[in-house]
Amino acid sequence: MKLTTLFLFLLPFLASAQMWQQTNGPYGGDVRCVDLNSSDHLFIGTQGGGVFRSTDNGDTWAAMNDGITAKDVWAVLVTVNDHVFAGTMGGGVFRSTDNGATWTQVNIGLDWPYVISLAQSPNGDLFAGTVEGGGVYRSVDNGDNWTLEIDGLTNTWVCALAVNADGDVFAGTFGSGVFQSTDDADNWAPINDGLTAPAILCLTIDADGDVFAGADFGDGLFRSTDNGDNWAPLPITTSNNIDGIAVAANGDLYAGTYGDGVFHSNDNGDSWMPMNPGLTTLYVLCVGVNSSGHVFAGTYFGGGAFRITEGGNWEEINVGLIATDVRAVAASTSTGHLFAGTYGIGMFRSEDFGNSWQKINNGLDARYIRTIAVNAAGHIFAGADFVDNAGGVYRSTDNGDTWQEVNDNTITTDVRALGINSNGDIFAATYTSGGVYRSIDNGDTWTQVNNGLSCPFLWSFAVNSNDDLFAGSAGCGEGVFRSLDDGNSWTLENTGLGFTDMTAMAVNSNDALFAAGTGMGGSMYRSYDNGDNWTEIINGLTNTNGQALTVAVLNTVVAGTSGGAFLTADDGDNWIEINDGLTTLDVRALKAVNEVFVFAGTAGGGVFLLDLATSVGDIMSTGPLLEQNLPNPCTTTTTIRYELTSSAHVSLKVFDAQGREVAVLKNIMETPGTKTVTFDTSALARGIYSYRLSAGGQVASRRMVVH
Repeated sequence: MKLTTLFLFLLPFLASAQMWQQTNGPYGGDVRCVDLNSSDHLFIGTQGGGVFRSTDNGDTWAAMNDGITAKDVWAVLVTVNDHVFAGTMGGGVFRSTDNGATWTQVNIGLDWPYVISLAQSPNGDLFAGTVEGGGVYRSVDNGDNWTLEIDGLTNTWVCALAVNADGDVFAGTFGSGVFQSTDDADNWAPINDGLTAPAILCLTIDADGDVFAGADFGDGLFRSTDNGDNWAPLPITTSNNIDGIAVAANGDLYAGTYGDGVFHSNDNGDSWMPMNPGLTTLYVLCVGVNSSGHVFAGTYFGGGAFRITEGGNWEEINVGLIATDVRAVAASTSTGHLFAGTYGIGMFRSEDFGNSWQKINNGLDARYIRTIAVNAAGHIFAGADFVDNAGGVYRSTDNGDTWQEVNDNTITTDVRALGINSNGDIFAATYTSGGVYRSIDNGDTWTQVNNGLSCPFLWSFAVNSNDDLFAGSAGCGEGVFRSLDDGNSWTLENTGLGFTDMTAMAVNSNDALFAAGTGMGGSMYRSYDNGDNWTEIINGLTNTNGQALTVAVLNTVVAGTSGGAFLTADDGDNWIEINDGLTTLDVRALKAVNEVFVFAGTAGGGVFLLDLATSVGDIMSTGPLLEQNLPNPCTTTTTIRYELTSSAHVSLKVFDAQGREVAVLKNIMETPGTKTVTFDTSALARGIYSYRLSAGGQVASRRMVVH
C-alpha cells in the first residue's frame, strides 16, 4: 500500500494528533495595552498573541492564555483585588483570578463582544467600552454579568475609559469627544468645552483629579483641572496620535505617540520633552509605570516592549514575548539555517531549527518583509513593502550577516513574492503597479517584464520543473498569468477560477499547480494542465481564506489560512484541519524543510514547527514497518529495526535537524524479513535527528535524540 493511500485512510487520526509546536521566537510583537498588579507584575495585551505576563520587571515574559480563545487583546485591567481582565476583539471579556494562570470568558449580557477599553470604579464596578455598535457596559459583580449603559451616550465607539476617586466615569469616544457620568454610568453627558479634538484615544486621571485626554489625527493632548467642565490643549510637539498616557506615583506624566515615541512631563503637562534614546521604534501604543518609577512602553509593528529606568535609556525587553507577525519563512540548503521575515522588525535567523532566533538586520533598512528566496549558491533574497522609504529587494551573500539593497533604481514598489528558476534567474512580483521584474545577474540589475501582464498588481509567484512561470494577481479581477519564455511574455490563464485575488501558489513534483484565492470568502484551486484549466478543491477546507501553500513529503500539500492550517494527501480532493498545537491560527507563511518538517509563520505567534515524521510516525511506519530506535535517547550506539514484506531496494539514511544527510546505513537490495542495524552515534553532535527508510516505493521516518 502506498503512503499516500495510507494518508487518506488515516486522515481522521492525523487530524486528532497533537502536531504543531511553537518555536522559541522570533521575539517581539504588537503590544496594545499594559497594566500592573500590586506586586508590580506586568500584564500586556498583544495583537494576535493574547496576554503575556512578566514577574521580573519585564526581563522575561510568558504567554498566559489558558482559556483565552480570542488573541487580539485591546485592553487589560488589573483590579484592586488583583483580578485581571482582558478585553478582546470579537471574544469579549476574559477574567483571571489567579494572576493570569487561567482565564474564564465572562460575557453574560455583553452582546457586542468587541471590547477595546476597561476601567474600574472605587466601588468595584467594572466598565467595558466597545467599538461602534455597543457603547459602555457595566458589571456590578466582578464581570459575571454585564448591562449596556448608553443613556445619553450618543457615540458608541468608546476608545478609552477612566474613573476618578469620586466614581465619576469618563468615556473617550471616536468622533464625539468625551462623555461623563456622575451616577455610575446610568446617564451620560458630553463634556467638550475647549476640547477641539473629537477622536479621543486615551484617558488618564492623576492623584489630584486632573483628567488628561489624548487625541487621534495629531490633534494633541488636553487637560481638564475641573473634572471635565473645561479643557485646555497642552504643548506637546507631535503631529501624530497620542495612544497612551500614564501617571507615575510622583505625578510625572508619560505620553506614547504613534510615530514620535514617548514624551515626559514633570510639571503636570505644562511642558513636555521627548525621551526616546534607545527606543528603536517610535510607534508607541501604550505606556505604564511601576511603583519604582520604571516606565514601560508597548509598541506597534512588531517592536514589542521597552523599559526605561531612572536616568537610563530605553532597552528592548522581549525575551519570551512571542507575538511576532511572520510573513515569510525560508531555509538555506547549504547551511540548514532558517529565516523568518517579520512585518515591522525585519529578518531573523535560527541556526538550531527554531530553538533560538537572532535578529539579522545589518544593512537591511526594509523591515516589512513579505517574501524570502534562497538560490543554489545560498544567497538570500528578501522582498519587502516600501515603508519609510525602504523596501524592494535586498540580498545577502553571507547567510544573512549583512544585507545590500539591490533595487537597481528600478524596483520602486512593494515586493510580495520572489521566484528563482533553474538557471538562477530571479523574479520579483510586485504590488501597486510594478508587475514582474527579472534579474539574470543575481540581483545586480533588473528588467521589467510585463508584456501581456494586464494586471501588474501581484501577490504570488511560482516556477515549475520546466521553468514555466506563474504570477498570481490581486485587485484586478483577472487571476493567474503564465509565461513560457522566462517572463518575456505573459498570458492570462483563469479558466475555472471563481476568485481571482491569488495570495499563494505552489507546484508539486508532478507539476500540479495549486493556487489560493481570497476575497468574499476565498477558495482553493488546482490545475493539472499547466494552468490552462482550474478546478476548485475545497472539500474539508473549512476556512477558504488561503494565505500560504507549501508542498511536503510525497506531494502532500499544507495550506495556511486566516483560520488555521489544512493538509491534503490527494492533490486537494480532500483536506483535513491540522490545528492542534497551533495556538495562533492566522497562518501567513509556510515552508517545508527536508520534506517532513513544515514551518509556519503566523500573525501574532511567531513561527511554529510541524514534524510530519513524528506526527504521522505510526502512519508512515505502517509499511515498511520501521520501529523506534533503542535506546532513544542514545549516546554511543543505537539499534534500528525494520521489517520488509517483500524483496526491495532499501535506503536507510540519517538526517540532522537542518535536514542534512549525516549517514547512509543501507543502500542495497534485501529479502523479506526483520532487519536490524546498529548505528554508531558517537561522532554525532548532541541534538535531534531523523532516520528515513525507503523500500519498494514506500517511506517511513522516525526521530531520534543523541545525548
